[in-house]
Amino acid sequence: MMRTPADPGIQVIPGPRRSRPRVCVIGGGIAGLSAAHNVLANAKHPIDVTVLEASDALGGKLRVSEIADVPVDEGAEAVQATRPEAVALARAVGLDRDLVHPEVFGASLWIGNELLKMPPTVMGIPTDLRALTASKVLPLNTILKMPLEYHKTATRFDNDVSVGAFVEERLGREVVDTLVEPVLGGVYAGRADALSLEATVPALFRELRNQRSLLKAAEFTSRGGGRQAGARRGPVFAGIRGGVGRLPAAIADDLVSLGADVRRNAPVRSIHRLADHWRVIVGTPDNQEVLEAEEIILAVPPQQASDLLAHICPPAANDLGLIDMSSMATVAMAYPAKAVGPMRGSGFLVPPSEQRTIKAANYASRKWDWVSRRAKTRRGESDSMVMLRASVGRLGEEEVLSLDDKEIAARVHDDLQAAIGISELPLQYRVTRWNDAIPQYSTGHVRRVERIRAAVSGVPGLEVCGAAFDGVGVAAVIGSANFAARAVSDRLAAHALVLD
Repeated sequence: MMRTPADPGIQVIPGPRRSRPRVCVIGGGIAGLSAAHNVLANAKHPIDVTVLEASDALGGKLRVSEIADVPVDEGAEAVQATRPEAVALARAVGLDRDLVHPEVFGASLWIGNELLKMPPTVMGIPTDLRALTASKVLPLNTILKMPLEYHKTATRFDNDVSVGAFVEERLGREVVDTLVEPVLGGVYAGRADALSLEATVPALFRELRNQRSLLKAAEFTSRGGGRQAGARRGPVFAGIRGGVGRLPAAIADDLVSLGADVRRNAPVRSIHRLADHWRVIVGTPDNQEVLEAEEIILAVPPQQASDLLAHICPPAANDLGLIDMSSMATVAMAYPAKAVGPMRGSGFLVPPSEQRTIKAANYASRKWDWVSRRAKTRRGESDSMVMLRASVGRLGEEEVLSLDDKEIAARVHDDLQAAIGISELPLQYRVTRWNDAIPQYSTGHVRRVERIRAAVSGVPGLEVCGAAFDGVGVAAVIGSANFAARAVSDRLAAHALVLD
């Protein structure tokens, strides 16, 4: 028997040399599943693909479950449709007929005791001063000063800058607190003063290299001037009938049909680079297995990736360990339709300065026709339900997450009652906690990602992907996975040519 030098307590019984290469994907969230699917679907020669997920559920932050007999997403409920990756993958795994778009658009801002229509913005930065004035979300004297920004000196970006600091310098603190903070809080559960302008709003950042004015750059970006290559025009968002949380299971099923080995409850303890392949230690100390693979794709949160790479690639491990994570929770509520007041648009955002429990809410049964139909057919037209979703918690406001589910639900109900008028308690509720869920793209994030990828590129047969790199949205995460998968596929193809 042999022992691995890095872990002398692990016994390995070598088997016969494999006749074809194996790609081991560590992590069964949307990044890992997408990477595995991309590698296997595009393989030019026979390969083995193994996906290892530590928990008993695939999909990571994409999950759907029923509340009052109606499926409602626990994580993301939509994907960006102006990028091709998520929609294309959904179609590839047989969900093309279930792709849908929101029935209503437009969010409000909850300011004081009013829900005011959200003016058009790019990540909270106004793009139309007339619409901003009409919305009444900012005092008129603040808006009247804004045209002066057109004449300010252009900013030189010698170093990265936070969104909050840059917008405050150009447009004032009120714009940050009222508009930028609630949008960034909804996307990153983070703070504008810590999040990188270059990393969180890359299209706008590119325009700022050509425009002296932030307002002009935001306006140009909103018209598609900052559109990324490969993006398409059309509806901004798409959903999946039955919930976006259906996507991971559909990918996993397709992977299995293509011959992949998809494992749950398979935690990876360590990885070891040998002469020409990897050794992956899977399982618990009492029940462990050793897998060998030519290629590894790490698709796990940054801290886990840091731990696994500590002895393999210390520079990358160090930078990965410096990426902070924020925690939050989603709260789904089912109400009798007759008990809920009129709702306008798709939902509302809440500036942190309002000191409410919820940071955002959306009207799921107004936004998605399939939710509305299920809510009616489950109880009958005369006794239909309204399904609402709220989110709570952001960086610096984690104390609400320490409350029990009943207390969180009660606080969310009180806020919804005050915002839109609700005369009865919810029929059912569901609280889903996402601890250390969202990577924070702090200033310097783009350079940090460049360093991580440069360091990883020096390790044979290794790729990394996930929400920590190129965006936290579903489409961006899949894009990150595809990038890693293509690199693996290219190496496997080159190796096959050499053997031929």
